[in-house]
Amino acid sequence: MSEEQRGVVLYGYGVDAVAEALRELDPRYVLVDRVAPESGQVPVLRCPHGAEADAAWEAARGFAWLVVELYRPEVDVERARDPLLLLNASKVDPGMAARAIDQPDLEIWYEVINPIRSTTVDGGPAADDYSNVAIIVPDGHRMVAHAVRAGGAVPECLPGGAEQVLPSHDLWALARLGKTEVCRACTARHG
Repeated sequence: MSEEQRGVVLYGYGVDAVAEALRELDPRYVLVDRVAPESGQVPVLRCPHGAEADAAWEAARGFAWLVVELYRPEVDVERARDPLLLLNASKVDPGMAARAIDQPDLEIWYEVINPIRSTTVDGGPAADDYSNVAIIVPDGHRMVAHAVRAGGAVPECLPGGAEQVLPSHDLWALARLGKTEVCRACTARHG
């Protein structure tokens, strides 16, 4: 899709802060009340509820819209028909939300080093209540996040000897939320 045809519809909790963070991230993101951006700009429409987001999307079908719901678990928001990206505003600050919106097609592949293992303490099969199961976390257990375009091939920086590789639909911009390490090569490549 060409840059001139992209657009973002934000609705829910904290849309103004996220819209401002998008504008600060890249000046091509332009806050608009209706779609009329100049060539090369990406319109950002702000809506309080899902119904308004649906109406904005319907009114400008010539754009490839990324509909983003910003939610908080304790706040009820009327949902849009088809939010393509759901971001928990209680865990993601506006700057991180902006990076996730800017790179929605970058997903994480997790490299597991010294994976956690389970065994039975008595050497037999697992009991129905799992009372004889032991979880073993070996020294050096860790996970490293790598970035790849959605549907893309295995990241080239993944070592061939990785014990386990887990592709996911987790967004690369959110990789730093947990205790997972991030690949330096992927960070240099994708930010």
